[in-house]
Amino acid sequence: MRRAHDAAPAVLAAVVTALLAGQPAWAQQSGAAAEAPPAPPAPPATERLGTALEDIGRGNPLLARVNGREIRWADIEKSAQGLPEEIRSQLETIFPALLQRLIDVELLVWAAREAGLAEDAEVRRLVSEYEDRVLSDTLIRRQVADRVTEAVLRARYDAHIEGLAARAEVWARHILLDSEARARDVIAALDAGADFADLARERSLGPTAEQGGDLDYFTRDNMIPGFAAAAFALEVGRYSPEPVQTEFGWHVIKVEDRRAEAAAAFEEMRDDLRESTIRELLDELLRTLRGRAEIEYPEALKVR
Repeated sequence: MRRAHDAAPAVLAAVVTALLAGQPAWAQQSGAAAEAPPAPPAPPATERLGTALEDIGRGNPLLARVNGREIRWADIEKSAQGLPEEIRSQLETIFPALLQRLIDVELLVWAAREAGLAEDAEVRRLVSEYEDRVLSDTLIRRQVADRVTEAVLRARYDAHIEGLAARAEVWARHILLDSEARARDVIAALDAGADFADLARERSLGPTAEQGGDLDYFTRDNMIPGFAAAAFALEVGRYSPEPVQTEFGWHVIKVEDRRAEAAAAFEEMRDDLRESTIRELLDELLRTLRGRAEIEYPEALKVR
C-alpha cells in the first residue's frame, strides 16, 4: 500500500489548494491523519486546471485518497498515456473524468480484496501469468531492445548500403579473342562505326558469340575480378577503350545497361532496421538460453 503523507510541504500545499477547491479536511490537517469522509472528494473545477498544469508538472501533488490509498498527479499522467494525442492535449478538460476513473478502480480493488479475491486460486494463477509476461518483457527490453542504439542502427544502415552496391548489376556484351592485336583490331572497327553485336558474331571465340556476345545482367561477384572491374568502370553505351586480359584471353566489353536497388533514407528505414536488429538479438539470446537450459520432451514427442 502507498503510504500517505500527514502534511504536504508549503509549495505542494499551495498547488493542491489551487487545484482542489473545497479541499476536504483530511488533506489540510497536520499530525495524525483524520478519518476520510465516506465519499471521494469532488474533482477540481476544470477552469482552474488550465493555469495550474505548469505548476503540477514540477511536482506530484496529492489529488485524492481512497481508503488510505493515494492518487497523485503521476497516476493521472500514467492513466492518460494510452489515449490519443488529441485527447491528451486537452488534459485540463478530461482531468475530472480521469480522476474519477482512478477513484473507481481503487474502489473496485478495495472491494475485491475485502471479498478475499487476492487469495483466490484463479486470481493467483492469472497474477502468476502476468508476472511471467512482465519478467520476460523486462528481460527483452534490458538485454535486447536497450542495446539497439542509434550507433547500432547507423552501422546496420551503412552495411545495407554496401550490400546494395554489391548487388548492383550491369548488362554487358563481350568479344573474346586470342591475342591483344586481334582485340585492338576489334576496337578500331568499333571506333569506325561497326556494330558490337555483329562483330561478336563474326569474331568472338566465346560461347556467347551467336547471341552477339550478350552476357545478360551480372553482379561483380558473378564474374572474374579483372573482367568485372573493367565492365563496372564503363558507362552505359560505352565499350572498353583498351583490351581486357583474363585467363580466358583478350576481351572487348560493352555495357548496355545498369540497374541497382534504390537506397532508402536512414529515417525511412529506421523502424525496419530496429525491428530486424531486435529480432536477431532476441534469436541470439534464445540460442544462448537453450544451450544453458535443460529442456525435456515426453517420449511421444521425440523424433525417432
